[in-house]
Amino acid sequence: MTQAGKLGGLASVGILLLAGWAALTPQPMAWIYIGALALFEFWLVRRIAAVGKDPVAAGVPPYHFTDEEARLVQRYRFYFAYPALAHAASSVLAAVGLSGLVLTLWLTFKQAFVPALLIGANLFAVSRFTKVLAPLMALRVAASRGDRDALRRLEIHEPAWAKIRAGNEAERKMGE
Repeated sequence: MTQAGKLGGLASVGILLLAGWAALTPQPMAWIYIGALALFEFWLVRRIAAVGKDPVAAGVPPYHFTDEEARLVQRYRFYFAYPALAHAASSVLAAVGLSGLVLTLWLTFKQAFVPALLIGANLFAVSRFTKVLAPLMALRVAASRGDRDALRRLEIHEPAWAKIRAGNEAERKMGE
């Protein structure tokens, strides 16, 4: 297991523990839970922005992407550039989403309306981050609904990864 995977698992458990604690004592802990979410999401926004939005060149070594593959890699740049980190962050987002759903309802029942509203509204951010960090799920859902563009992206996903692996392997061998 990679370092990012271990940290993602620990962060997921941490989020779930904070959510449980916020459910038991809503008044101070719901705000701490919200603060932890804000810190994580702020860090995630900065990491995604640091990757950049420059176009990915088609046909350029070492990857030799087609135009479609270059557009796919550009659209999901963070996912392709840092796959282990994207996977770990997706795990944390899953914990945030699931705990947020339950905690929003529970805090509403406990009449902690402002934290419940903020946690519920945060689910929109979680869904957006999930599309960026785990695009296969969103593409599969869109393709199952008949979106031809999403189906085409799914078709070129694996060839793009194969080119990335081959290009990285060639770069590694040249460095030895």
